[in-house]
Amino acid sequence: MNPLNSKQQPRTMRRELAIYVSGLALITALAFAFALELFFIKGLDEAVGGALLMEARSFEAKYQQNPETPLSNSSSIRSFLDNLDNAPEFYRQLIDPDTLQPGQFSEYLWEPHGEENWQDSRYLIVYLHLLPDQRRLFVISDYQSNLLTKEEQADLDQTWQLKFYLAGSYLLIMLLAIWLYNRRINHYTQKLADWAYSLSLENIQQSVPNFHFHELNSIAEQLRSAFDRIARLLEREHQFLRHASHELRTPIAIIRTNLELLQRVGIPTMFERPMERINRASQNMQQLTGTLLWLSRENDTPPSISSVDPARLLDDISEELAYLLQGKEVQLQRDYPEERSVQTLPLVPLRIVLANILRNAYQFTEQGTITLTVTNQSIVIRNKSEYLAEDSDSSFGLGLMLVQKICNRLGWQLSLEWLNHGVKAELQFPEPPSAE
Repeated sequence: MNPLNSKQQPRTMRRELAIYVSGLALITALAFAFALELFFIKGLDEAVGGALLMEARSFEAKYQQNPETPLSNSSSIRSFLDNLDNAPEFYRQLIDPDTLQPGQFSEYLWEPHGEENWQDSRYLIVYLHLLPDQRRLFVISDYQSNLLTKEEQADLDQTWQLKFYLAGSYLLIMLLAIWLYNRRINHYTQKLADWAYSLSLENIQQSVPNFHFHELNSIAEQLRSAFDRIARLLEREHQFLRHASHELRTPIAIIRTNLELLQRVGIPTMFERPMERINRASQNMQQLTGTLLWLSRENDTPPSISSVDPARLLDDISEELAYLLQGKEVQLQRDYPEERSVQTLPLVPLRIVLANILRNAYQFTEQGTITLTVTNQSIVIRNKSEYLAEDSDSSFGLGLMLVQKICNRLGWQLSLEWLNHGVKAELQFPEPPSAE
């Protein structure tokens, strides 16, 4: 397993939804904070700009009646005609009259000690107004931070920082809502998963629990319907296996009985080989029907356990299947332990499994070697040949399916490995529980 892949978390719809909604909430919070700052600054600018505009229009109305009207000045709004020569030195250094446009507002910020320090900071807004006789009127709004008290400065700072508090609160509320939603969804999806895991043939007809959401209830109904269809298919399969196996046992028994009778009576030499083939075919059919009957049992009663010598059992099966090697250049090799060990295993299923695997090895090896290996916990059957029979890699068919079902029922592990010029089949038994 790739260690990088093992650390990767599985992709879930809840996590996907949380990522999308969290991203949307973050973007919305940033946009909200930006909008607050924009409208706050715009509101201040418009308020100051409106005051300057009213001041300029008021002076224009008086100026039209009396050109000698004096300029109105206060601590925060000052006016100058034609140029800034009479303005304070600070204004002349900070404001460039040539860059001003009539009817527009220009902003100047003076922060000698940095943005965070209010001391000596000044904020100027300059409005250039053309009078009817084309004289230029400079109206300047001058906000001096030194005229504000510490409390007023703190209030402005809090108002400026309010956007961050509001955006952060909104983001926290959204994350809390996402967490509560995911927690609620996870509760019902886990409930659905537990219910699906507990489905069996015994409780399939029970009513489906309510999973609160229409989508989950629909999935549960589909699962129950699918499980019900599978259960009916399995039941039909079991019935077919039981009926077919029982129906086949009678003609097989008749064939076996008559074969024995013919062998006792004696048959002509010319019929000996056909009779051998019939005998072998009936043996195979008898074994197959026995396997089908054992697999089709509905109860979980374990098969009878007995003391088995795997090496001797392999030799017995090899002798029974020796006819499959007649006329072939196949060498049989045995790798058995020096000290034979007797193991406690279910004899009938083990014989069925080994017979099916060994029959495939004998049947589809035309030339080469077949190696039988026995250890304390496994049996390995490997055939190696320069020439394998046609379709040997897909020849297991029903035999392999039956063998796999037996192994699954008994907890055995069967692995098949297709090698160059051969096949390796390994049957592993579970380790017996240690006695304490």
